[in-house]
Amino acid sequence: MAIGNFGVPLDLHRAPTYDIRTRPSKYAMSDIRSWRFEQSDGIRPAAYYAPYKYLPVAMQDVATEDYVVIPKGRIVSAVGAADSTPTSGIVYPSSSGYINVGKAAPELSSTLIRAQIDSDYFGYDMNITSLLVPCNGGTISSGFYTADDVSAETITASGGYAVASGAFVLPANAPIGVVYHDWYQDIRGKWMNYKMHYDGGHVLTDWFVEVPYIKKANTLATSGYWPRFQNHNYAQQLLWKDVNDKFTYLTVDGDVDTFTAGMYVTSDLIGNYKLQGTSTISAVAASGAAPSDISLDSYMNRFCTNQTVGKILEIDNRFPKAGLEDVQTYPRSGMPGTQTAGIPKFLFDFAYECLRIGGGSAPTVEAVYNAIRNGTFGLVRIQLLVS
Repeated sequence: MAIGNFGVPLDLHRAPTYDIRTRPSKYAMSDIRSWRFEQSDGIRPAAYYAPYKYLPVAMQDVATEDYVVIPKGRIVSAVGAADSTPTSGIVYPSSSGYINVGKAAPELSSTLIRAQIDSDYFGYDMNITSLLVPCNGGTISSGFYTADDVSAETITASGGYAVASGAFVLPANAPIGVVYHDWYQDIRGKWMNYKMHYDGGHVLTDWFVEVPYIKKANTLATSGYWPRFQNHNYAQQLLWKDVNDKFTYLTVDGDVDTFTAGMYVTSDLIGNYKLQGTSTISAVAASGAAPSDISLDSYMNRFCTNQTVGKILEIDNRFPKAGLEDVQTYPRSGMPGTQTAGIPKFLFDFAYECLRIGGGSAPTVEAVYNAIRNGTFGLVRIQLLVS
């Protein structure tokens, strides 16, 4: 921007050395553009989202009795007016879109209640332009509603209530960030006197984070201990529901994945973390494969793509730390100590649940301790690279 000095006093007793510019006639009325190009920093961008209304529920908050639909730490994508699927989301204002908010009281024949997206009280704030859904790593994810959705009276895009084993499909998408708190089910319009939905919320795109991991090929983590979501498999999804509803984690297939610091990570089918690709080109070449035999996954593992979420900086199995195993704790204290063999509570619980479900019985504290110390479970620390 030009800085004028039209009002600077001049020494009239000296001959001027430089020319003096007079003020342009329109200077005082110059049109300074008001476009706010810079919006915010890139760590938690100032983009506002709401959760997609028809998501299947995960765990229930025992305090409020509301349901979570996207657990803390999950990788998310967003759908807006440019997306034709999933249906009944945000649309262009000229389309006069609506959302299904619930059913009327039985006295009113339980008719479907709809709200106009742009004009009704139970519509969306005009600053919300996209809705959050779990990221699926660019692959169509085919899940199901469960009995919890029946209890939660989850409304569907078709206008009916969800039924157990009813299909819920998300088209292929790409990550826009990760959620740093639990996102609750959008129940706008269900009650006259209560709401749990957000008027707007943000996601995290650039930070150093940690999640637990499970390595399938190690001693205890055989194929029966594999919680990773599988498409079109209702029985498997129910089996691992307790894990996938509560925990955000990274899965490692020890038979094919190169699990070391410096590797890129991406999203699995429900927003949990997995290695991007299967192995490095150097590892494939070392096996004697010809360049034409190197898979696209193996090649792309070396590059940051539109599906890349972050890069592994640290893998940690060195527990317990700082003598925490000697700290006297009590059951459900939520603290590392004698109840967890000094293991951080969230890592201990994740390993415990995987071993319990996969093995069919409750494991001992010693079994969990050993599974972490032999590398089957642990913590992985990731630098997010979504922005």
